[in-house]
Amino acid sequence: MKSVALFCVTVLIGMTTNLSAQSHLEIPYIEVTGTAKLEVVPDEFYVNITLRERYDGRDKITIDKQEEDLRRAFIAIGIPDTQFYLADVDADYMKVRWNTKDVITQKNYTLKVTTPTLLSKAFQAMDEKEIKDAYLSRVDHSQMDSLRREVRMEAVRAAKDKATYLLAAIDTDLGAPLIVREQEMYYGNRNMEMYNVRMDDMDKASEPLPELQFQKIQLEQSVFVRFAIAAAQ
Repeated sequence: MKSVALFCVTVLIGMTTNLSAQSHLEIPYIEVTGTAKLEVVPDEFYVNITLRERYDGRDKITIDKQEEDLRRAFIAIGIPDTQFYLADVDADYMKVRWNTKDVITQKNYTLKVTTPTLLSKAFQAMDEKEIKDAYLSRVDHSQMDSLRREVRMEAVRAAKDKATYLLAAIDTDLGAPLIVREQEMYYGNRNMEMYNVRMDDMDKASEPLPELQFQKIQLEQSVFVRFAIAAAQ
């Protein structure tokens, strides 16, 4: 008798689970992908600068001297001293000749500026100080986290709008979201190859460079959403 009762309970549990699964699978739904794009003007510009000990005739110009001169020059054009800092903790070493013990040190720095005008002035200041190894490494935006959130939210809204008008075409209402899955965000125009601002270019310019123009940073986000289809009234 106990075996029969146990068998009945097992069958009932199995039937309940199966019915629950079928009920879940039978919920009608619509799947859409929403996409949002945003273009912003960069307001952060990062320059990689390498200083090396060098000689002017027999006089050695140390890295400390070059760094001090650069700091003064940057402050004079309106760049805060805190925006010019070491890119790595330790100085690198480079051999001048393999067959001698002559070694010169080099240090890598990062300069951060907030406008194309300051960037142009910074390169001109480095040219005047005979700093040749400097290039623009990347651009960014100070509110990038907020901008990313905005684009993600707009992509979800776009998905909802798309699902709504598609269902409206068949006189059906949109239900609750069942799945929301974002895809990897695309960043465009942050590749420095398109800017290619180097000190070598400054040497070729016979006149001061005009204000640099930068393409906008492009943010693009796609979001996959599965919505339930509301039951007919």
